[in-house]
Amino acid sequence: MKYENWLKDFNSKKMTRRSFLESTGKTAAFTALGFSLPAIKSVQAEEAPIFSAYPFTLGVASGDPLSDSVVLWTRLAPNPLAEDGNGGMDNRYVPVEWEIAEDEQFKKVVRSGKEVAGPELGHSVHAEVFGLKPWREYYYRFKAGTELSPIGRTKTAPEEGDHLKSLSFAIASCQSWTGGRFAAYKNMAQEDLDVVFHLGDYIYEKGNTETLTDYRLLHAQYKTSQDLQEAHLAFPFIVTFDDHEVDNDWANDISDPNFPEGERERFLAIRAAAFQAYYEHMPLRRRSKPNGPDMLLYRKFTFGDLAEFSVLDTRQYRDNQVGTGFPGGPLDPEASNPERTIMGSEQGAWLINNLSRSRAKWNVLAQQTMMAQYDYDTGDGISVNHDQWDGYSADRDRLFEFIKRRRPSNPVVLGGDWHSSWVNDLKEDFNNPKSETLATEFIGTSISSGCGWKDKVEEALSVNQHVKFFDGDYRGYVRFHVTHKSWQSDYRAVSSASDPNAAASSLASFLVKNGKPGAIRIGGIDVSNIVAKTMFSGKPNPVLVDLSNGTEKAVKVKVGIKVAKEWKCEFKNIVLEPGSTTTVEFMVTPPPRMPVAEKLSLDIKAGKTPIYGVARELYAVSVPSSDELVLALDSGGTSSPILPSYARLSPDDKWDEAKGYGWIGTVPEFRDRNKLDELQRDFTLSRNGTTILRLKVPAGIHKTSILTGDATFSSGNTIIRSESNLLGESGEELTPGQFKWITFDLDGGALGREIDLEITGALKEGFWRIVSLIMM
Repeated sequence: MKYENWLKDFNSKKMTRRSFLESTGKTAAFTALGFSLPAIKSVQAEEAPIFSAYPFTLGVASGDPLSDSVVLWTRLAPNPLAEDGNGGMDNRYVPVEWEIAEDEQFKKVVRSGKEVAGPELGHSVHAEVFGLKPWREYYYRFKAGTELSPIGRTKTAPEEGDHLKSLSFAIASCQSWTGGRFAAYKNMAQEDLDVVFHLGDYIYEKGNTETLTDYRLLHAQYKTSQDLQEAHLAFPFIVTFDDHEVDNDWANDISDPNFPEGERERFLAIRAAAFQAYYEHMPLRRRSKPNGPDMLLYRKFTFGDLAEFSVLDTRQYRDNQVGTGFPGGPLDPEASNPERTIMGSEQGAWLINNLSRSRAKWNVLAQQTMMAQYDYDTGDGISVNHDQWDGYSADRDRLFEFIKRRRPSNPVVLGGDWHSSWVNDLKEDFNNPKSETLATEFIGTSISSGCGWKDKVEEALSVNQHVKFFDGDYRGYVRFHVTHKSWQSDYRAVSSASDPNAAASSLASFLVKNGKPGAIRIGGIDVSNIVAKTMFSGKPNPVLVDLSNGTEKAVKVKVGIKVAKEWKCEFKNIVLEPGSTTTVEFMVTPPPRMPVAEKLSLDIKAGKTPIYGVARELYAVSVPSSDELVLALDSGGTSSPILPSYARLSPDDKWDEAKGYGWIGTVPEFRDRNKLDELQRDFTLSRNGTTILRLKVPAGIHKTSILTGDATFSSGNTIIRSESNLLGESGEELTPGQFKWITFDLDGGALGREIDLEITGALKEGFWRIVSLIMM
């Protein structure tokens, strides 16, 4: 089976996270894990292997770029989610050829070789390719038997000390599984980048994740994401782990609360399994191959004379956390104990040595958690998150003292972990806003993981003046463009993490000038909100857009909606004065005499002035007016507002012949999200069996449409049958705020008749939703 066909086949299976985890289970107890990662011995490999299916289902990747070398990765897995964790491979050794070329057609192959993929490392391949030219783009692929892998693109680093004009890269972190679709990665793959740094939480363990099989299955599941594979195909990755690759909040040989102090040996066995699976699925060099529960992951990457990156491991060597509370708790006195460390003494000395010897213009710490202090207590006390550098402030103080004394060129700290976007001034004294800014910190939001604590952060922003920017609403990545004169950070975010068609836009951009620590926000036109209530078909309907001008000059702005041929939209031209905010109203006309649910995109132009904000798309819902309809129902709560001229369909509406509609037998529930408008705010829903809605259908054939979706949460599918015959269904899972019409014909015959609609759902625990029902 070829790669494209396999992806189509896999995506069609609709395997949910719950069903996947329930179908796996553990195949060995922790006592069988052992503490030494096996090496592949010299063996006789098959010369012409035959696979049960396409073996490159997990894609390919490259990483750890040096000036003359990269590592190429793949793993043979014809059945990636096989319950034994072996990816559908037998206990055999398979030769895997690789080649690397200067062109995508492989007419100029510059290096080639063969690796043996064996069961000891899950049939993964880590080919270290040397003899390459510095700062050069290459293409690579693998071959096993008669099967060819997808073609990946990679790039070497420049020679250390060579003059490099610019570097473009991105950071990513925290990608909880959301059905395998990562909108951020789909967008990232289209960027013009030289390299990507992944700063941790590549997978999320579960409470019962303990064995090598468990971890292999999780990594394999994540690697089946088409969006993630596209990003790996496009760029070399430099990776480091955080906690969820092993266990939540683990520290050195301790993982509380899952494995208390008395079970350290058990946790170390689990850590060894997690490390092995991590290595098996990452483009890492052999020097990072774990030895049981130990893995060398901190390392240095130099990009000419422009930037040097010290990639840290702040989990494996840290002391255990102190303090309590989430997201913050009262500052524990032990947090500042000079004996406590987040890096460990050896890694700490290595980092200081890197900074001392560096001749690069920018010196970057790529690491996991937030380094800046953040006080969640708005009163006289101090409340911090002890899992971050606030719980290990002596290490931070030692680093800051070195920066102040030795003045390495332009120190910048990158981080993730906190599922939100931050720009922080790293101060000599965080409790004194007037103290010197020693470095700049950029924290990237998550690829897909939510930030349930954003309100707690926002409540305390006023007492943390060193925080220059925070956003906890959106998922995405940070894109950087670095020159000798400046460092630019663009916070790229998507409107929905799980909608693969969601486009990324810049939430905000910041600039750091050479020799001047501290970020300056780049001014532009900010789009903060876009709103449209339920529209009426064939009539002009208002769309409201909130705009503000963050520049020091007046800006001409043209704003409207990109619409399909059947739609109409007026455009407004306005002038925004410096520092001003306004709401622009313009009219959009959906197609006449038909219901529509469609994603619309904002069309906004402001000349050369940059435009920021994620509010660029909305799901528009239109309905015919009730005087064009035989039946017009707004489904939802028993007393919530309904769309004007529409009738209510609530759980209380049992079949009533006079009204011509109602429930038969078991009645549904309702939910009211109290957002958007009268029609879209609420709906009826149920699961576990079939719910019957009876309709009185007049004579003749009548086009009937049911609107499904959820203003706040993702929703499963809604399936409509009558007399066990399928009438229509909504199809795939819908993202938050997305609605869809299900349209079908009902035949009332010559005299009219009653028809029972049988309503069920098959996704998201079987819940169906009805927002509206119309009959024409």
